Amino acid sequence: MSGTGKVVCVTGASGYIASWLVKLLLQRGYTVKATVRNLNDPKKILHLKALEGAQERLHLFQADLIEDGSFDSVLDGCEGVFHTASPVLFSTSDPQAELIEPAVKGTLNILRSCNKVTSVRRVVVTSSMASVSFNDKPKGPDVVIDETWFSDPAFCEETKHWYPLSKTLAEEAAWKFSEENGIDLVVMHPGLVLGPLLQPTLNATSEVFLYLIKAKEVSPSYHLVDIRDVAYAHVMAFENPSAAGRYCLVERVLSHSEILQILDKLYPSLNIPITNTIENPTHQVSKKKAESLGINFMPMEGEEEDERRDKVVCVTGASGYVASWLVKLLLQRDYTVKATVRNLNDPKKILHLKALEGAEERLHLLQADLTEDGSFDSVVEGCQGVFHTASPVIFSTTHPQEELIEPAVKGTLNVLRSCSKVTSVRRVVVTSSMASVLFNNKPKGPDVLIDETWFSDPKFCEENKLWYLLSKTLAEKAAWEFAEENGIDLVAMHPGLVVGPLLQPTLNATSEFFLDLIKGKKVTPSHHLVDIRDVAYAHVMAFENPSAAGRYCLVESVLSHSRILQILNNLYPSLNIPITNANRESITSCLKEEGRELGHQFHSYGEKLEGSSPVIFSVSAARPQHHIRPRATSPSHCRSVALSAASRPLPRTHSQSQARHLAAARAPPPTSLSAASPLSTVYHFFLFQLN
Repeated sequence: MSGTGKVVCVTGASGYIASWLVKLLLQRGYTVKATVRNLNDPKKILHLKALEGAQERLHLFQADLIEDGSFDSVLDGCEGVFHTASPVLFSTSDPQAELIEPAVKGTLNILRSCNKVTSVRRVVVTSSMASVSFNDKPKGPDVVIDETWFSDPAFCEETKHWYPLSKTLAEEAAWKFSEENGIDLVVMHPGLVLGPLLQPTLNATSEVFLYLIKAKEVSPSYHLVDIRDVAYAHVMAFENPSAAGRYCLVERVLSHSEILQILDKLYPSLNIPITNTIENPTHQVSKKKAESLGINFMPMEGEEEDERRDKVVCVTGASGYVASWLVKLLLQRDYTVKATVRNLNDPKKILHLKALEGAEERLHLLQADLTEDGSFDSVVEGCQGVFHTASPVIFSTTHPQEELIEPAVKGTLNVLRSCSKVTSVRRVVVTSSMASVLFNNKPKGPDVLIDETWFSDPKFCEENKLWYLLSKTLAEKAAWEFAEENGIDLVAMHPGLVVGPLLQPTLNATSEFFLDLIKGKKVTPSHHLVDIRDVAYAHVMAFENPSAAGRYCLVESVLSHSRILQILNNLYPSLNIPITNANRESITSCLKEEGRELGHQFHSYGEKLEGSSPVIFSVSAARPQHHIRPRATSPSHCRSVALSAASRPLPRTHSQSQARHLAAARAPPPTSLSAASPLSTVYHFFLFQLN
């Protein structure tokens, strides 16, 4: 699901969790109304204004939690509300005034405002494990805490745990109000949140660790979770229609002394006093429900040197469209990336990569030649994963063998040979294309379902002079043969026509493709579209998810030739693009379960651009030529997804069970055509070439 065209509110936006949540929402295309207590405090707002997309889609408001009606105007027009604002104090002389009243009254004020506007369809409240685990129930190494646990207010009050009491009472009030007023509420319960800071001030987690370093034992055990997982879980709790109830967000439980030992390894100069005994954690926390949202928890940073070494990967053809986004996402996920390009002296190939967040510390650019034997041997040494994206993309050629087929096939085999020589590589993810799936002489029609068992026919491609398609088909065939013969764990990704924002300064093949359409060249009768961000995330999930295997079709929507022209004509009427009657053209549709097994919610085109439900869109646009079928779906679900127009997508999650949970979920579409759609975003970049 894409946030493009959607408006949400985040309360307490200057806080640790909220800042990361705002960042992720902006990255996903949402317009964010963010509230802070003081708009005149640069420490509260400057880091938010500096976020990618903030200038266009971030609106800052001043609001007071305990002031009745303070949020009424802010929430008007919002589809979702993320309520993160709540005081976090571990030491207080007046708990009622400083903690309990602001937490409870603030939560109720937000919910009352939500109840006054009709646009809000879901509220996601940030609570804490503090409202889950503080009670007098017996705990031990075999005890598993889950979402059915609640902290006991009487226990918290007796033991003077004022912060847990405030979170417990606030959650209790939230559920009561929501049930009485029919509000769709989801409550998130993160543990002690760790990870990079966006705001310039220290957070409550820092205070906890400061207590620990000073030999003050705050708790016998600690529930730890990465900030990026917490932010992503919040977004999924909003986007996934089947999300409901409470979610515990804990990656692991560590004892007091285990935490100190980790801190001592990271900061030996502090001489942290630690004991030699390692206590067993007093209990465990279930991840099952959180994983149903597609969360693959990141391990605690710096905990194991082995884990750090496991984060080294290689991306071939890194300057390309898909690869650039893949590198960006890998860096965001703390990978060290060895990225290959053909020419290190070409600024157009490398400057946009060097500018990525984390590039200075963890991006290593290397020059390598696809057709040169052994060119990748030293590059893949020490890598746990290899993403092979490099392959020529040429739609018109007079020398297909030397310009397309040989570089594609030989390049793929050269990379795989290098991988087979080193013991560190545990999986190779190859970027193929729907070009190696669809093109054969099999009959297609409204009831035909295409899935990963389909292969393009080399003979068919050659007879029809479909040279690019032939190169992708032969390269994939060679890859599977080599992988099977040499015991390589291979996963092949098959994106359709990839659209979305460009990172590199040069135009890509998609731009050329749309330019041909606008100039009146009919390339194919229908077009399989997918957002670049979905493609990049699917690649990462194909590597991270141990159960990922085989081939994955990545297509969100299938639009006819004339339908794309109609959309572009609506966006840019001054171009007077010649279009045909869309109702006379059939449109391809696709099912997208296989990819969803990896846990992904696709950015929507059929829904976003058409402004109608999946079923209405495919019926009104035209009868589908065929569908692309996903793995592991019920017939009824398959049919509804098929009508939504998409091939089989790749995931954005971490476990098969979670992904399947997400597979059944689809958010309602927006009601209007958005000029900020991925299709229009790509189009902006090559509009000048029409003149």
